[in-house]
Amino acid sequence: MAQLSSRRSGATTAQGHRFASALLVLAGASLFGTVGTAQALGPEVPASSLAAARMFTTAVAFALLAAAVGRIAQVPVALRQSPAWWAGLGQGAFNLFFLAAMTEAGVAVGTLVAIGAAPVLTGLITRHVTKAWVLATSVAVAGLALLVVGQQSGPVAASPLGVGLALGAAASYATYIVAGNAAEARGLETHSFLAAAFGVSALVTLPWLVLGDLAWVATGGGALLLGYLVVVPTIMAYSLFNRGLRGVRSSTASTLALIEPVVAATLAFVLLDERLGALGLVGAGLILLGLLLIVRTAGSASHDGPAELPVRPVG
Repeated sequence: MAQLSSRRSGATTAQGHRFASALLVLAGASLFGTVGTAQALGPEVPASSLAAARMFTTAVAFALLAAAVGRIAQVPVALRQSPAWWAGLGQGAFNLFFLAAMTEAGVAVGTLVAIGAAPVLTGLITRHVTKAWVLATSVAVAGLALLVVGQQSGPVAASPLGVGLALGAAASYATYIVAGNAAEARGLETHSFLAAAFGVSALVTLPWLVLGDLAWVATGGGALLLGYLVVVPTIMAYSLFNRGLRGVRSSTASTLALIEPVVAATLAFVLLDERLGALGLVGAGLILLGLLLIVRTAGSASHDGPAELPVRPVG
């Protein structure tokens, strides 16, 4: 009886851990959803220059944070692991693609396509798909389609180039999620891993930082925009998101991240006059329903732990 009670207690604890992890991913992804609106409300800045400055400043900030918590010595350890390099490449590419997509496709559609395609790509990469995941993701992606169709008007009309950039962002985002999940599976400490990964991202985007026009950084509006993007939807968001990856699979995390386009569309509707019609509102509701299904699955599944990235450590 004692052994049975111990097993039940362990199962309950594991379910609670998965549920808490899902909520952390949702919290981080919600903060991601503020990027496009902040960019639109800020001064007119070259997207590639903004992405490069964001990655460089974030890398420095994460390194300082790792030092502050006594984890700086583990950064080289993380850099010897392939997930840090895959995550860095994915994050650097994502920022270049995503911020450009905001300009070419608008905040709502750009975010919806970039984040909405990520669960499908992540599922294909990891092949960690279950019936519950397929159902929840199908409902959410159907809602995504309605949300895009339901965008009635806005200051920016989506273009084929913008959609293409958003799809590039989706592939990059999927790469980051799978790599971050692998880092947690290998037991890499979160602060040092993020410092290493964003250090790689800074290297990836360094040409745009060196060759780009950075005069905007010296302006009040430019400095405020950069500071916000670094602190809220990057440092705070990725700290929450990566901790959540400890308890959910990559495929689950990428579906949970669909909260981001809902936040982005809501902010675009309220602050940027990017209107959503009835179909868009129904779509947002379906996305939230899909998220509810995946959160319930995360809390009750018999096994939904993080999965390894199918690559070998470097060095």
